[in-house]
Amino acid sequence: MIKIIVDKPYEGWMNMALDISIAKLSAIRKISTLRIYQWKDPTLSLGKHQKTDNLNWEFINSNNISVVRRPSGGRAVLHNNEITYSFSTFINNENLPNNLLASYLKISQALVRSLHELGIEADLESSKKEGVTKDLCYDAPSFYEVKVNGKKLIGSAQYRTANFILQHGSIPIKHDYETYINSFKYSHTDWIKQHLISSTIDLETIFKKPISKMEIVKAFEIGFKSVFKEEISEGVLEQEEIILAQKMKNDFTVLEEMN
Repeated sequence: MIKIIVDKPYEGWMNMALDISIAKLSAIRKISTLRIYQWKDPTLSLGKHQKTDNLNWEFINSNNISVVRRPSGGRAVLHNNEITYSFSTFINNENLPNNLLASYLKISQALVRSLHELGIEADLESSKKEGVTKDLCYDAPSFYEVKVNGKKLIGSAQYRTANFILQHGSIPIKHDYETYINSFKYSHTDWIKQHLISSTIDLETIFKKPISKMEIVKAFEIGFKSVFKEEISEGVLEQEEIILAQKMKNDFTVLEEMN
């Protein structure tokens, strides 16, 4: 069974902490959890090992952008007008390969199936590309990330321990390229923006109109049920998950004075 949680917006650090707390408890309970959520404030999430020396703190602070560090790897993502998913399960789940790329592939196949339910013809990236920057996730498509019309739609990253697998990713409703780029100290911002426009896509561009969160949720229920061959059960955050997450604020918060 896969439990699906349609969550309210939280601060960035809390979203990351909840992903981890849900994953830890999913491992103990031997269940899988699909969480669909958004962000209370514009938030820049950095990969677990990503350096902060190129962050434009003057711009970040003046625009009230939070900065957090993901438990997963990869490059920076601006979370603003988007839907975010996280899928967590226990190690040795017979419905998910233990191999990193194979597990990433299966979860990505569920994402593609979900998009098909929305009428979007999506497919998967077959290679890893470097991109033109060292910081931006959406500049650099990687293995099995989701594309539409050859352009990157969903950027995902995975984190695993001896007990659980957590994969989470961003589904942009509408990209804000200028805020994304200006959060870093780049000099050729127009050139980078044009590169992102030519290589990425968002839901509003695909549909030419707004799409509701619940439309996306229903499509995800069908997509994950179809690929994982498991029933979907609607759930809510449990108090134990919230309490555990609240203890992890310092694990995910990034402040200017840390540099």
